[in-house]
Amino acid sequence: MKKFFSGKKIIIIFATVFVAIGLIIGSSFFYNRSNSVPFIQRFENDVVSFFSKGVSSPAAIINKSTDSLGQLFQTYRQNQKIQSKIDQLAQQKIEINNLLKENQELKKNLELKGTLTDYQTVDAVVIQRAPTFWQSVLVINKGSNDGVKKNAPVMSNKGLIGKVVQVSNISSKVLLISNISLSEDRFSVSMQAENQPVNSDPNDPKMVNGVISGYDVKTNTLYMDELTSDESVAKGTIVQTSGLGGIIPKGIYVGTVKSVKENSSGVAKRIYITPSANLDSVENVLVVIKSGKMENK
Repeated sequence: MKKFFSGKKIIIIFATVFVAIGLIIGSSFFYNRSNSVPFIQRFENDVVSFFSKGVSSPAAIINKSTDSLGQLFQTYRQNQKIQSKIDQLAQQKIEINNLLKENQELKKNLELKGTLTDYQTVDAVVIQRAPTFWQSVLVINKGSNDGVKKNAPVMSNKGLIGKVVQVSNISSKVLLISNISLSEDRFSVSMQAENQPVNSDPNDPKMVNGVISGYDVKTNTLYMDELTSDESVAKGTIVQTSGLGGIIPKGIYVGTVKSVKENSSGVAKRIYITPSANLDSVENVLVVIKSGKMENK
């Protein structure tokens, strides 16, 4: 059996080791005496640099990705805070607009109160109005505890909107003038005739009376039928409550004449009225009570 290490092989191994040690020592000596980097040293540096880059590059990418995600979440949180502040400002703007609108309506109600010197008035707010009965009834937040009585007229800051039909201690139901479902609850109104007698009393002009019999939601127009006179009526004539029937007092503003439908003889058959109040948007109202003359059923 041959020996694993022969004499020749041992000599070769020692020679190789010696040469390698000599190269390393020579390189170090040469490096100390020269400004240039020896080949062996350059090779070693390149190998170390290559593996360092292989390790550091993924780490740098991971660090950058982590920083980007952190910035993204921070930006998202900042946007959420900004959006929350925007929503708060929008809500505050709505509240301010509502307060301004309510303030304007209350001011107009105060001005209206000044003209109703013969009446006691109670301020009220609409608290309920069902969509299915939008043009018929609504509920206000004042009742018998506040002096409200059945059949009391109810006004907005511009004119009549209806009358009280049910009263509880702290609330009341109001039948609107635009309601036409019950004939017995129709509103009696009147207006001056266009042609007045020459010697007529200005304080007692000739009037045309009738009842509100219908309402057109699309055109915001009241219909007046059952006219008591054949007298002609001019467009723009003021329409007011007539006081007939003894329920709603005379002289409460309702609206103005929009147009007149005449028959073949030129006699007024139906009068169309533009209501003074916005019947589609009622929020603050005045309940008008004529002392000692309101019917309490």
